[in-house]
Amino acid sequence: MDNFAEYMVKKRPDSQDNAKKAGIILLAVLLCAASVFLVFVTHIPFILVITCAIIYGAYYLISGTSVEYEYAVTNGEMDVDKIIARRKRVHLITVDVGKFDAYGEMTDDIPDNTERTVVLCADNTGEGEYYADLETEEYGATRIIFTPNDAVQDAIAAALPRQLRFQKGQA
Repeated sequence: MDNFAEYMVKKRPDSQDNAKKAGIILLAVLLCAASVFLVFVTHIPFILVITCAIIYGAYYLISGTSVEYEYAVTNGEMDVDKIIARRKRVHLITVDVGKFDAYGEMTDDIPDNTERTVVLCADNTGEGEYYADLETEEYGATRIIFTPNDAVQDAIAAALPRQLRFQKGQA
């Protein structure tokens, strides 16, 4: 019988995302004002098409800051995808849960290792985040930080190595 769970989490915008949106809006307003001014100066109404293109470009760039992460665990294999603006899917990583070196809830007690590649695919709230440490061929020493729901946690727990399942039961 297959063991399958998936969950999608939306990344909450941070101050950097908000600054990008503000900059895009400011630049779009300035460019639109300049193109409208050009229409009045040159009397060429075709320039208004440029204004429409600027508005659409600003919308496209602002909507591109909307990010979701999808976790799918199938028979002990976890896939993480990044979905940008509900129009583009980027595959981040595929790992075998049985190869986890460490797994648990992310707390301040968990030591940071600067030599690990961090795959950050959490919702950016800091609540309910879990980590998984493992070795991958693609990235070497890797830490995945994510925000799973109960179904994904159960699917991961079923495929964890015996020593990690035992540690989790002790905690």
